[in-house]
Amino acid sequence: MRKYLGILLVALCLPAARAADLPAALGTDVSLPQLLELVKTSSPALQAERTQVAMAEADLMTAQTFSNPSVGYTHKRGEKETTISQDIPIFGQRGARIESARSGVDAARAQLRLIYAQALQDAARDFMSLLVSQEREKRWLDAKDDLEGAFRIVQGQVQAGARSRYDLTRLEVERASLDAQLAQAQAETLQASARVAAAVGAPAWRPRAAGSIVSHWTALNFDAIWPQAQNRLPTVRAALAQQAFAEKQLEAERRQAYPTPTFMVGRLNNSEGRSTEYGVSVAIPLFDRNQGPIARAAAEADGMRLRSRAIVVAAESELRRATEQLNRRQQLADRFEKEGLSMVPQLRQMAQDSYTLGRGSILDLVDAIQAVAEKKNTYLDLLEAVMQAEVDVRIASGELGADLLE
Repeated sequence: MRKYLGILLVALCLPAARAADLPAALGTDVSLPQLLELVKTSSPALQAERTQVAMAEADLMTAQTFSNPSVGYTHKRGEKETTISQDIPIFGQRGARIESARSGVDAARAQLRLIYAQALQDAARDFMSLLVSQEREKRWLDAKDDLEGAFRIVQGQVQAGARSRYDLTRLEVERASLDAQLAQAQAETLQASARVAAAVGAPAWRPRAAGSIVSHWTALNFDAIWPQAQNRLPTVRAALAQQAFAEKQLEAERRQAYPTPTFMVGRLNNSEGRSTEYGVSVAIPLFDRNQGPIARAAAEADGMRLRSRAIVVAAESELRRATEQLNRRQQLADRFEKEGLSMVPQLRQMAQDSYTLGRGSILDLVDAIQAVAEKKNTYLDLLEAVMQAEVDVRIASGELGADLLE
């Protein structure tokens, strides 16, 4: 699946580390594999969902346990009687309960995979946002460096008497504007870092995304991805597990309609001597044949079958949409890089040369600096859209979250 993806991070090539190997300290660099491993081991949502699996396993223990026997003792003048009775589900009730409980464990584990995948999805999106925020901050720093270079040129022109102090004042205004935009970019980076830290339950941590954005795009083919995706999508697997659980519950309720006989053995002591008694009692399913629970379980099973089908159809549509969107966004980013970004260095140099030679005004130089910064940030916005589209594809194909509890 990875060979189809359009945006690959250098961070993805770094070896994943265990959560214990990552220092939770301010400014610590973290790669995407490391972050996803931290989510797997430290996500609060995932830890909470694991208790649901433990509860389902406890239900299985309950289903496997036989009911306790009953002991009775009566004493009256001239007679003593001791009896032992035991309910024995001879019509498969216990086996049906066990199968239902096992299916419940499978459903709980499938739901855990789904929660895990959702946590990975959020963490991956937050990581991409942090990486882009860091890159946008760097772009504004580059723009500030360009402005400082232009400031030195203008300052030299003013000192030589070739330009007025208006030009320096105009650049001072532009410098203040760039400082404000840089501060905003730094604030966005801090917010993105806080979201990444929250994903692993470490609110005091302020990580930085390790890696750089590199484009290696190959067009995606839905028909090549879908056969594997539909078998590993956490949403589909969770729905199918819930459907199987509902069907097992229906079978258990049907078995529960059969009566459970109670077998009894007793010892009677009276004036006539001692005797052993054997007996069996069973309820007559004349009025209550478990109709209500059976009907409810049948409706639940039918509903889960319909939901499973709807989820599969929705998953197919989402993967189609995600692959088409990634292809379109990558094509747009590639076209902008070739047509809109390639001339940026020449534009900046021509504006500086024109101003130095006295052919251009300060406004032309400022416009060129602004245009360079805007073009770079527009391209960065396009790359961010591509990266988020790649995450959507990894989600829609079931790649994220497929490694838990296999």
